[in-house]
Amino acid sequence: MGVQQPPSKGTEPWLINAVFVILVHIAAVVVPPFVHLKWQTMLLTAVFYAIGTLGITLGYHRLWSHRSFEAVMPVRVIIACMGTVAFQGSCLWWVKRHRLHHAFTDTEHDPYNAKAGLYFSHIGWIFKRPHYTRIKLIDVSDLKADAVVMLQHTYFPLLALFFAFVLPTYIARAWGDALGGFVYAGVVKAVMVWHATFCINSLAHWVGEQEYSLDTTARGGLLLAVLTQGEGHHNYHHAFPKDYRNGVRWFDYDPTKWAVTALATLGLASNLHTTPKSEIEKGKIQVLEHKTSERRKNEFWGLADSDLVVYESLDQVKKECSEGRQLLVIDNLVVDVAGWKDQHPGGSKHITNNIGRNATSSFYGLLNNHTSSAKTLVRTMAVGKIVYTNVDVTAKEE
Repeated sequence: MGVQQPPSKGTEPWLINAVFVILVHIAAVVVPPFVHLKWQTMLLTAVFYAIGTLGITLGYHRLWSHRSFEAVMPVRVIIACMGTVAFQGSCLWWVKRHRLHHAFTDTEHDPYNAKAGLYFSHIGWIFKRPHYTRIKLIDVSDLKADAVVMLQHTYFPLLALFFAFVLPTYIARAWGDALGGFVYAGVVKAVMVWHATFCINSLAHWVGEQEYSLDTTARGGLLLAVLTQGEGHHNYHHAFPKDYRNGVRWFDYDPTKWAVTALATLGLASNLHTTPKSEIEKGKIQVLEHKTSERRKNEFWGLADSDLVVYESLDQVKKECSEGRQLLVIDNLVVDVAGWKDQHPGGSKHITNNIGRNATSSFYGLLNNHTSSAKTLVRTMAVGKIVYTNVDVTAKEE
């Protein structure tokens, strides 16, 4: 029997974390059928879900991870408390890993690498003990200089237990449903907020459109935006992470953007970072160019110039036509029309009359001003090109 090797760093299971997450999920599924859901408690659950998700999107993500805007101290305190409702770790812990994600997206150094699979990027990464060799490269000096962030980090366990579970339980006592408040606005809400965030790490890198950048797997879509306070516009975010908007267009669903705008209007937020329109447009153009290039590969556009037969004169073309070939010349391209002349929209007569001749003038307006598609078709039918060795104007154009 061989000696069993210990698991390599980064692959060993993170048992404590795994057991906790699994138990909370079990509780969220098994317990609710035995606890009646009152409408007041259902509303409370929705409110705490909104608070928790906004705590992540508004605070952990756009304010602290990307510094896309600045907020006054009281607002930062409130948002930091909102973040604890999500029960996803302290702001310092969360932001450091998120910055690592942006620094090394889609690589082995990405904490929730989408290329490692949908399961891993969604929740599998939580079950593996982290070993991030490049996390030491991530600068969090700004967070350590923020008293609010450090206070929340120091007392996170107590703050999270209070805001995520104790507070909704206490509020639900007002209508005699403390247990429902704990189960639904506490436990079930926590699982819902977890998966809303997880979906951005997973589904937002698998499903949706890539309108602004093709550099990463990040995509964008309305459904995820609705579930995650606007974070679903993920392709734009990865293209322009400093922007306080994820949904850049006025009609994009992005409550987090609206919240930042409202805070700025009230004088509670400032230095809102926006990406210049020209840079956004350049990103969209580059994506379209790439997609067009990929589509072009699926179509036949004619032989490559290097594969075209070289003719030294129009007389050489005429000679081959006298031997039965049906060739004509347009823009010095030798075009074989044998299998196509009967399909000519103007009838085959025009084609037949130009066999063995330079039909460039006829093609460009003498008989018809041809469209771009016609010019493309000519190129696909080209079998050769005339490279004149002697200048003979009369031979070039008849």
